[in-house]
Amino acid sequence: MQSLFDEIKNPLFSLMCRLVNEIHSGKKLTRAEIKKRIQTLPNFFYNEAPDFEREEKIIDAIFSFDEKNGFAKNCIDAPISAPVTDTEISWLKTFLLDDETAFLLPQNLREKLLERLQNVKPLYEKNIWRKFTSKSSKPRAGFIFSENLSAIIQALTEQKIISTGAENLIPYRLEYDNFADKFFLVTWSDKKSCVEKISLENLPKVILTNEKVPAGVKEKVEKFYAENSVEISLLVRNTRNAVERCFAIFGAYDKKARLNSDGNYFLTVKFLKFDEDEILARILFLGVAVTVISPKIYRRKVIDIFSTIEQEAI
Repeated sequence: MQSLFDEIKNPLFSLMCRLVNEIHSGKKLTRAEIKKRIQTLPNFFYNEAPDFEREEKIIDAIFSFDEKNGFAKNCIDAPISAPVTDTEISWLKTFLLDDETAFLLPQNLREKLLERLQNVKPLYEKNIWRKFTSKSSKPRAGFIFSENLSAIIQALTEQKIISTGAENLIPYRLEYDNFADKFFLVTWSDKKSCVEKISLENLPKVILTNEKVPAGVKEKVEKFYAENSVEISLLVRNTRNAVERCFAIFGAYDKKARLNSDGNYFLTVKFLKFDEDEILARILFLGVAVTVISPKIYRRKVIDIFSTIEQEAI
């Protein structure tokens, strides 16, 4: 079994470990259900073997199936442990040593993990990371807002309302825009029946309350997104790092991409209507490497903005 796993990708190995453990704990899975779980793996490709042949052989090597009900049985009667790799442990040490990510874990847990990992060498030195990722001398967003971020993450985890002193907010999602190096809190306003997106720069001290988020907020937010979302389609020319810049610029937004036969990309970006000005500004930042395909209204707006800029330059 180990030699089999050594020849396949780690995501598949991890999934097989989970399946074996699930079946060992009593879960009933059929061959069709196992195949479906494999097919939904990210980055799982059929390279040389015909479709389904490779996964069928893997399934047969690990499981047998009851003839009566078709449920899978493990070839070994024991759970599988998937040990953490040295690289993962080293990465964890680096992550724990970075003050900018301290808000992600309770302080006592962070200290306990660091004590356990005291003999582990970090994956990379902090000064190297700073050299390659930031030329600015200003503190990064995670460091500036660490206390507020900790309170927000706890509120999201425990489904509780937060307070700024002046008003209560119902948190729904925390977003980080890598391009702008800013955190945004997505909240639901029952009074206005809408989603609001607030930059943490504009939030004072955030206080965690004991008040639970009302039932039905998730459904209200999803309905608002469905009714107020917009998609804009772009043709991105593969020149002057335009593709890399485009994915970085729209990293905080839901998107779909397709590589055309000519090497250019067709990118669809999904956003809420209140982000329209920000989206147009980012498209303009990319310049002539990007063409707005649809909707026509946004294509017209970009053309109008360019025309205004040209007239002002004359």
